[in-house]
Amino acid sequence: MLKITKEYFMHDLLHDLAQSVSLGECIRIGGDVVGITIPRTVRHLSIEMVNLLSIRAISNLKNVRTLIISVKEYNKHNALHVPEFMKIIKGFKKLRLLILDVNIINTYKLLDALSSLIHLRYLSLSLEDVVDESIKYDGLTNESIEYDGLTNLVNLRSLHVPYLVTNNIPYISKLPFIRKLEDFFVREESGYKISELKNLRDLRHLHISGLRNVRSSEEAIEANLNEKKHLKSLSLDWSTYHSNSAEVDEQLLDNLCPHINLKKLHIEQYQGAKSPCWMTGLSLINLTSIKLMHCKRWEHLPPFGQFSSLQLLFLWGLHAIKQMDCSVFGSSSGCAFPSLKHLWLRDMPNLEEWIGIDDRCIFPQLHSMYIADCPNLRGIPTLHYGLRDLHISNQQEHFQALERLVIGQCEKLEYFPTDFFGKFNAIKSLCVEKCPKLTKRGISDIQVPSVLGDLTIGSCGDLEAPLLWSANLTSLTELKLFDCARIASLPPAQVCARWTMLSRLMIKNCKELSSFGGIQALISLRYLDIEGCDKLIEVALLLQPPFPNDVGRKKNAAGLDCFLKNGRLSIDHHALLLMEPLRSLTFVSVFYFNPASQPTSLPEEWLLQNHAALEKIIISGACSLQSLPRSMTKLCSLEFLEVWNANLIQSLPDLPNSLHTLRLNCCHPVLKERCQENIGLDWPKIANIRYLRIA
Repeated sequence: MLKITKEYFMHDLLHDLAQSVSLGECIRIGGDVVGITIPRTVRHLSIEMVNLLSIRAISNLKNVRTLIISVKEYNKHNALHVPEFMKIIKGFKKLRLLILDVNIINTYKLLDALSSLIHLRYLSLSLEDVVDESIKYDGLTNESIEYDGLTNLVNLRSLHVPYLVTNNIPYISKLPFIRKLEDFFVREESGYKISELKNLRDLRHLHISGLRNVRSSEEAIEANLNEKKHLKSLSLDWSTYHSNSAEVDEQLLDNLCPHINLKKLHIEQYQGAKSPCWMTGLSLINLTSIKLMHCKRWEHLPPFGQFSSLQLLFLWGLHAIKQMDCSVFGSSSGCAFPSLKHLWLRDMPNLEEWIGIDDRCIFPQLHSMYIADCPNLRGIPTLHYGLRDLHISNQQEHFQALERLVIGQCEKLEYFPTDFFGKFNAIKSLCVEKCPKLTKRGISDIQVPSVLGDLTIGSCGDLEAPLLWSANLTSLTELKLFDCARIASLPPAQVCARWTMLSRLMIKNCKELSSFGGIQALISLRYLDIEGCDKLIEVALLLQPPFPNDVGRKKNAAGLDCFLKNGRLSIDHHALLLMEPLRSLTFVSVFYFNPASQPTSLPEEWLLQNHAALEKIIISGACSLQSLPRSMTKLCSLEFLEVWNANLIQSLPDLPNSLHTLRLNCCHPVLKERCQENIGLDWPKIANIRYLRIA
């Protein structure tokens, strides 16, 4: 039967109207036709039969243009009635469309009977026995039978028959109006050469197999593929047991250049190493689908990323490909793969990495990605917001070589398979962000590999906390939390204590975070960045200064000897310094303050706590800051001081002798005057600073 790719639903009233208007011309009979009176005016008829002899009931309808017959139930007597069935079918001389769904008919004799229906335009046969190559007719097997009678159907547009029939139609060029050839098998004998395609100018869909039998690359030119302007889908298959050299296949493929209107391209069993010139030249601007299968020697892929209409890229069994680089993405500065929706990579054992994608826009429209049997792949590109389906698997080695995985901006992605993260035994960098609809969906505990060193969690729904609390983060060195709306507290000390190698922690825009948990147990932490955590600031503002006295400080500082020692602290609100463990820090060496609260002064008490270690202070956005602390001179280790937007500061305090770099940007005019060399009132305070900028 014809393959139906779309279904349509008709309203009952509209259906009744259609039946009324077509009464006498169009009839569909769901049961057997015996006993039903069919008007002789009928032109389009669809019936189901149990007994082949039922066809006698319609034998007098000589004006039928459309005939659809389906015999779905087995009847042991039908085999006896085949000759009469074929004789009656042969009598419908005015048929334009014939669809037969029967499974007991002698295929050879049936097709021979149909050869007289010269007005046929559409022929579809679903015949089970034709696929059995052992069946013999007059001593011949299906493989050796020639269905030359079909070339009498000179008006044929569509031919839907089993592939063994198509393969054995000689001189297919006699069907000049044919639009679809599902399996044209090239042979060396006359009538089956590729030149038979030369004058088939109306082809819409063409599948050529047996290209290994094309004798020369010059012979391929005779197919005239570049002149078939109606051709939308093209499959080129060299077939198995193919021993041609790479050079022979490369020249042959170069000469099979299709028309620029082509939309779908499928290449299989090609043994060349290079891409055809017509793919690298970007002439096929209308391509929406590319499938390359079992082309094991193909080393250099064309610039797929520059095919602006490409929606599907399917690569399977390309064993020689080692990397996806700029030659695949294209040299253009615009987005690569701007329209791609579906990407499949399968059985590519030597594919290792994607190169040159860090700063590029890539896959902006991707909906699904499927990667399987790529055991040496170490990373994949950043995945974007439209992704709906992600499948990554390897049946043998479970991606033992994959080191980096980024899943981002997948706003419609709802879940991962339960064993998803367990497949990546060697992953060192994992980023899951901007996937707000993710749910646990059967995942009770996420087990990431113990070698994971870099983890980024950002707006990933119900998976935020499970990822953060994973028990295997013993090798973690860098943790980033961005826009996490489901995390209210960092893990307790007993969990953080296992993160013995964590040196960098960034927390940004986690609006529900209200507790630092037990981060004081992070003995290797050297970089802490906190920004945009509103709930945390609300909690901090409830705490009352002053800072702890010396006794309290020593008590609170117990166990803080290593936490952020000689490290960098970056915050956006001074109130955070009232919360433990930040309140009791004494050995911070770099303090970065980007105030969102518009303070008029710096946290002087806290700065003095860290006077022995503090070497660098950077204040960004100090538009509300009115002065620097008078006790600045006590910061005996301070070497670098930078203040941006210091437009309210009009004078400087005494500065420590250790300071060698001072940068004050967007200063008040009075301060600029006071700092004029040799004559300004504050010049003596800065005269010995080696690197000085006041602007």
